Amino acid sequence: MEFKALIICEIVLAVSYSVFGAPTTSDHQVAFSTGLTNTLHIQDHTTVVFDEVYINDKNGYDRTNGIFTAPLPGSYVFHFHAYCTNIDTVMWLELHLNDKVMASVSGFNSHTVGSNTIILKLKPGDRVAVKSRARQQFSLFGLPDQVYSTFTGFMLYPSRVYSDSALG
Repeated sequence: MEFKALIICEIVLAVSYSVFGAPTTSDHQVAFSTGLTNTLHIQDHTTVVFDEVYINDKNGYDRTNGIFTAPLPGSYVFHFHAYCTNIDTVMWLELHLNDKVMASVSGFNSHTVGSNTIILKLKPGDRVAVKSRARQQFSLFGLPDQVYSTFTGFMLYPSRVYSDSALG
């Protein structure tokens, strides 16, 4: 499973780099890809800690708290996917940039799947995490050989000047 996830991450990077252009030097290549290999019970604004780290170039993802901290300024692509198996509950996850909601996924009932992708301009020290929405309780399903919930990010291109806009 780890090999498959690494191949998928490399394919996403290769396609993105061929379309948008790769970072100019290896000093600017930042990427991480993580997965959930156990069922995680989530409640009330919890940060999802993805326990399996497939790649963590520049060590931006912290496996102890689930937070990616930008090591370099630039435009970054983030993907997050989730699979919930609860019955009669709402799954609601949000991608946060420094505690501000930037993107969400939601679904209701059994076997809910959600995913989202966003490009953000980050400065060094900016924090990105996947969190549950306040007052929500649900379980994200995962097993070592069944990884359905993932969190991936990589630098699209570096920047010298930071602006507060998400895109641009």
